[in-house]
Amino acid sequence: MLALVVAVLCGACVLATAALWARHEDQAAVRERESLIASDMVESIDRILDNVTSRRQQELSALPGQPCSNVELRLSKLETYVQYVRSVNLVENQRLYCSSVIGRIDVPLSAYLTPAPAGSTLELIAGTPYQPQSPVMPLYVPTGKNTGLLYIVEATYLADTLAHGVRYEAGQVVLVVSNAQALNDRGEMISADSAAALHGTRASSARWSFSIVVAAAPTFVTQTHWKYGLLAGAVAILVNLLIGAGYLIVFAPRRLLLSAVRRALRHGQLHIAYQPVVEIATRRVTGVEALIRWTHPKWGPVSPGAFMTEVESSSLLASVTRFALQRATQDIAQKTDIRPLRVAVNIAPMDLERKEFVADVLAANDKLPDDITLVLEVTERFLLQKHPRIEAIFNSLKAHGVQFAIDDFGTQHSNLDLLGRFPFDYVKIDGQFVRQVDRQGRELIRAIAAVSKHYGMEVVAEGVETESQHEALRSLGIPFGQGYFYQRPVPVSQLFVDTGRNPLTTKTRVTP
Repeated sequence: MLALVVAVLCGACVLATAALWARHEDQAAVRERESLIASDMVESIDRILDNVTSRRQQELSALPGQPCSNVELRLSKLETYVQYVRSVNLVENQRLYCSSVIGRIDVPLSAYLTPAPAGSTLELIAGTPYQPQSPVMPLYVPTGKNTGLLYIVEATYLADTLAHGVRYEAGQVVLVVSNAQALNDRGEMISADSAAALHGTRASSARWSFSIVVAAAPTFVTQTHWKYGLLAGAVAILVNLLIGAGYLIVFAPRRLLLSAVRRALRHGQLHIAYQPVVEIATRRVTGVEALIRWTHPKWGPVSPGAFMTEVESSSLLASVTRFALQRATQDIAQKTDIRPLRVAVNIAPMDLERKEFVADVLAANDKLPDDITLVLEVTERFLLQKHPRIEAIFNSLKAHGVQFAIDDFGTQHSNLDLLGRFPFDYVKIDGQFVRQVDRQGRELIRAIAAVSKHYGMEVVAEGVETESQHEALRSLGIPFGQGYFYQRPVPVSQLFVDTGRNPLTTKTRVTP
């Protein structure tokens, strides 16, 4: 379930990331198009203004300061060479005194430019004193200390240039001069504030005091949004398909396995095999360990290692542990060959985290006769990590006669402090040490036995396979043994049956 939740969350993250990426990319594409159009418009307006100020510039610059009557014909002729202008005017002492169109005039320069320029400058105005309703761009170029030329550039030419941007997916193109006046692509004067309010991209001229603001057309924005949205959606679907495939490859076998175990529980395919625990000195049986086995109708016998690891990390664990407790206590309660007897059941780390675990154990324990003791085998690995809760469970169950054994001791952290912190009754030495008991492992087993005895615990040696191992353990004073040497795990019907091959006896005895 956790893996499925993680996979779903990963899929959601992929979708969210794809959506954010699409949003970022479509905005970037829109801004890039706006920037491209704005830069192109800046270059076009620059060329217009450069053309205005460069045509016959030397000849025109010689005219300001001379009487209008002497130069008006010359001025009118030179103006015909200058493109994009309505008129060229001579300026002296902040006043226009001669026009290429109407000759002698007397108009203050402030009617066109405010404040009076100290150098080359330009503005946008809604109209001139002679044509108040026709927007123009006055462009002033000084020629001397108190003289200069004032070009009146037709706004129509500028608007036509701006309108070219609309052909390239621009919705609005605005020319802003000195951050004060603005002209749109329809030739209309608008406020600089209105231009600033456009959600667009601005590009400024490096040579003249103007900038271009471009806002992309809504149709282009929508098309771009869908383009990147569909692309991101396709990528997200592909990635999610890969995540789904990965989930199925990695976790589907686990789900199928757990489903098979669930069916096995339902259809009675799980059963318990029992392996005796013997007193080494006398070879008499003192207890049994209950081991879960699975016989599949098609697969045959399934090793516990093939399914219990997955079961122990799933919600199915409670059912499997409950089955083991109930079946083991039921089987052994009906097996009257030996009394008293211990029946050991393995529990998983997650069992100790289940709220109903104590109740499950007590329910099973209540079914046992007084002379049969339930022993729970736990591994040292989990105790090191979760000991505060474990102590409470230990105390609760021990108060009802349940005993505890620490299983596979020495194979994890080899922490002897566990024996002092938890009230175990038995310490089970792992088979890897028992296999070396008649060689270099002898002293290690002796040490474990000594520490266990110090804490009042008895030792069970697991994995005894040979007579020499049995004798070595007996010489060390190890009280109990378990392994193939005595008997392999068998069904309850074959438990304690003397086949003539098992080196143990089942005579009734009292355990120490």
